[in-house]
Amino acid sequence: MSEEFDLSGFEGTWAIDLSRSQVLDEKTGEWVPEWLENQDIEMRHEGDVQVYRGEVKAAADLTMYMGYTATWSAAEWVPYTIVQIDGPEDHPLLQPNATLKAGTKLGAPIAWVKQIYVDPRTHYRISKNLDGTPQYVMERRLLDDGSILSTVIAPGGIPTIRKYFTRIAG
Repeated sequence: MSEEFDLSGFEGTWAIDLSRSQVLDEKTGEWVPEWLENQDIEMRHEGDVQVYRGEVKAAADLTMYMGYTATWSAAEWVPYTIVQIDGPEDHPLLQPNATLKAGTKLGAPIAWVKQIYVDPRTHYRISKNLDGTPQYVMERRLLDDGSILSTVIAPGGIPTIRKYFTRIAG
């Protein structure tokens, strides 16, 4: 099946809107404010290829830069790789955890990903751990107000993260 990819609505650089973004508290089952200090993402599209770059300020002393290049709806998995870490390499937030079983290491992938195009306002990133176990599915949806809602769904179908992004360039 031949697909036309119109991802112009996602093109550009986006900043997290911390006033609207939330994570599911594992202990209480309640939605609480996103704990990251900041997150910026950049999405560029070249035909059926997405170039994704992210900057995550996880703590005052830790910022991570990561990215991948993926062909839309391709069969192969591509590495989602950490390209720079500003902060101590033994930081507690870099250690293996429930989402990133292998932890976070400079120059190494944190996951394998695939991108699925649905329509000009919707696409998905499917992610698996380095050992092949499921990690999450993320829906990115372009909202009527021009922002993006990224919803992360854990294995078992439970939404765990709702991040809103506002375009800052592009």
